[in-house]
Amino acid sequence: MHNIPIDFKVTNDNDFKGMGGIFRRSKTILGHANFIAVYDKGYHTDSEFDNASRLGIDVLVAIPDVAVHTPNTAFDVRYFKYNKTADSYTCPAQETLTTNGNWYAKKKREINI
Repeated sequence: MHNIPIDFKVTNDNDFKGMGGIFRRSKTILGHANFIAVYDKGYHTDSEFDNASRLGIDVLVAIPDVAVHTPNTAFDVRYFKYNKTADSYTCPAQETLTTNGNWYAKKKREINI
């Protein structure tokens, strides 16, 4: 393994969805997808990993810490276990959480300064 950077992009824009473009350019530069892309945790999004998967590129990225903790940190989201078969979560108290089938949009609150 040579660990040679082959592409970069300097921007003042939000890089949250920037991984896909870099992947396509890197694959074109190398002429193949036999490499591992290393990114910071700002790129930890499902859609960007889907881009990598479609292009056949392996990705190594740090998983970000929880931004906000619950009042009892034993119940932070990282301690909930997902059961794909049942489409449910089990919380640290071993209670099963299932969906009620509804989607909820988070309301933006106005901040007065």
